[in-house]
Amino acid sequence: MRINKTISSLVFIILLTSCSDTDIEELVFRKTLEYSLIDSCEDDEECKEAVKSQIQECMVSSNWLKFLKNQDDENELDTFTEKFYACIVDGDGNPYFYTP
Repeated sequence: MRINKTISSLVFIILLTSCSDTDIEELVFRKTLEYSLIDSCEDDEECKEAVKSQIQECMVSSNWLKFLKNQDDENELDTFTEKFYACIVDGDGNPYFYTP
């Protein structure tokens, strides 16, 4: 068990050192959002799978990097929030986390 943890840690370190600052920033931002949204799904397994499979594409389509660079801009926050949360949808195309 300890060997697996050590190997996992080494792989993680290697991956991080070969990634750019933007890659690391994207990973941290995506995982933070993912954990929060999955928690919001509670026991809905379809919701959890939608989050996992759609989050990266939704971050790109909602321009997450522009949002991070302009976090103090209220309009940018509103734009990102609306686009991102409306993007994660169920099989019928209905958003899980956004109601207009």
